[in-house]
Order: sequence, then C-alpha cells, then structure tokens
Amino acid sequence: MNISPALLLVKKNDMKKLVAGLLLMAFTMPVSISVKDFKPAFGAWKGTLTYLDYSSGKPYTMPANLRIAKDKANDQQLVLDLEYPDEPRANGKDTLVISKDGSMIDGAVVISKETTGDKYLKIITEKAGIDGNDNRKAIIKHIYTISRRVFISRKEVRFDGEHDFILRNEFNMVR
Repeated sequence: MNISPALLLVKKNDMKKLVAGLLLMAFTMPVSISVKDFKPAFGAWKGTLTYLDYSSGKPYTMPANLRIAKDKANDQQLVLDLEYPDEPRANGKDTLVISKDGSMIDGAVVISKETTGDKYLKIITEKAGIDGNDNRKAIIKHIYTISRRVFISRKEVRFDGEHDFILRNEFNMVR
C-alpha cells in the first residue's frame, strides 16, 4: 500500500479531523431511490422466509411466496402480497412507502444505493427503532437486493450497546 508522504506529515489530531470530514461527506451525500428502482422485482416470486426466533435464539426457515406491485392508489408505494403455504393464517399484505424526495423507505434513511458487479441493485436503509421480545432500542437496517431473477429483503438489527448486526429476517426469493 502506497501512502502519500504528505499524509505521513499530518498530525494525528489533524488526521482524525480529515477522516471525520470525509466520513461526514460520504454519509451526507444524498442518496435517492424511486419506485422505478424496484421495477425489476414486480411480479410473482417463490422462495423462503428465514427469521430469528427470539424465544429460542435459533433461525427458522419456511416456504414463502411474494407478489410485488406498484400501489395503484399511491405512486410512492409498493404493495407486497405475502403468502406462506405452510401457514396460510399468516398470509398478508405489506407496503413499502418511498418518500417523495426518494431519501427514505418506510421512514428509514437510504444510506446506500449501488449496482453490484453481478448486476444486482442493492439498496440499504437504516433507522433507530425498537426490536426484540424485550423491546430494546436498536438500529434497524434493511438491505434490498433486486434483479429480474432474485429479490432479497433482509432485516438486520444492532441493539444499543452491541457492535454487530444480527439477522432478524430475510425473504430470499427467485423466479
């Protein structure tokens, strides 16, 4: 790794300020998304839902089907029809609401939007919230991986005082 001689001369305190400034710039650059970003995911999907059962502390995986469509009544919303073949009483609908300026999904800030080398669009959001059986404060992260053949919606949680995110649930869908 080559390090610029000028960087070697920067005092430790000045280096901290430089790094903090660069991080602030990186995180304050607006990231914008729209319903159109989810268009490759419109339609029917088959796959699984894996979630962490907080009571047992173990992951549980079950079959799931998903249909994603643009909401006809609100052009800033997506409708997700969820079907669980083994647990039909759990079937339901969910929505994803995208803010008018494209900076948030369901009140969570879009912190990253990138196209990966394998042509997947990956959108990451984060917000402060409450999770777990004991209603602990946490940072809640959603990671959406979108293509015409794969749709993954992953929720990760990092509880206050902890360093690592844990998998809360993941829809892993294919067609």
